[in-house]
Order: sequence, then structure tokens, then C-alpha cells
Amino acid sequence: MAFDADKAWVLWPEYFDISRTRSEGRRVIKKLAISEPQMSMLIKAVDKLGLQWKLEESKSYPAAWWNKQGLLLVENTMPKSQLLPKVGEMLRTVPRSQ
Repeated sequence: MAFDADKAWVLWPEYFDISRTRSEGRRVIKKLAISEPQMSMLIKAVDKLGLQWKLEESKSYPAAWWNKQGLLLVENTMPKSQLLPKVGEMLRTVPRSQ
């Protein structure tokens, strides 16, 4: 199946930030969250899951409009409620880029 950006899930690094509360945008349980997630780490985690993705740079999470890390569009092959924990688990194994 070809990657369709219109039907893709949107992933923000803020979804996986342990310093955020659920109301501040964290979408995974604390056990799967990490400190200061970077977009490059998110891309590596999605790659490890074998999913297609597209980076949209210069986008900012609405609650952190000043931080333009971008957003990641990930192919929609499973419900987002299953995707987020899998990405969170992979993030814990991805080395932090310098």
C-alpha cells in the first residue's frame, strides 16, 4: 500500500516527553516516555517499526508554538492507540543524537 499523507497519523515529539503531563500533551504512559524527545529519535523509532513516514519541518505543537521541531506523518496501518505505545517502546532503545 502506498503512503498516503492525508490518511497518516500525526506524531509530535511532545507525545513522548516525560516532563509533560497528560493535559500538557503527553500521550503515552510515563513508563514509555523519555526526557526531551527529538524528532530524529522519533524518525529512528518509526523506521525500526518498518513504517513509512514523512517529516513536515517548521511545524510546532500548538501548546509549544515557539518550538518548531516539526511533525511526523506516519502511515496508518494500525489504530493510533496501538501505534503510540510501540513508538514509545522503540524510543527507549534509540540512541540520542548529538
